Amino acid sequence: MKRMQPMIVAEKISKSFGEVEVLRDINFEVQRGEVAVFIGPSGAGKSTLLRCINNLESIAAGRLLVDGELVGFREQKRAVD
Repeated sequence: MKRMQPMIVAEKISKSFGEVEVLRDINFEVQRGEVAVFIGPSGAGKSTLLRCINNLESIAAGRLLVDGELVGFREQKRAVD
């Protein structure tokens, strides 16, 4: 059976607020129709991660795709000299 493209793909997502690193190298995939839960203590970055997925916060590094589309960035190929 052919595997469907994931609905959400996070690759090495990082985000800081000043000196405070909130997200560091976060990786995960969520398939269409799948339910995912983020758990952790207060201040662990759960809300920040959800805000990044919804493009309410920008990520500092990594790639975030929702339904195959990059969130907040456009990838460009560089010309090789």
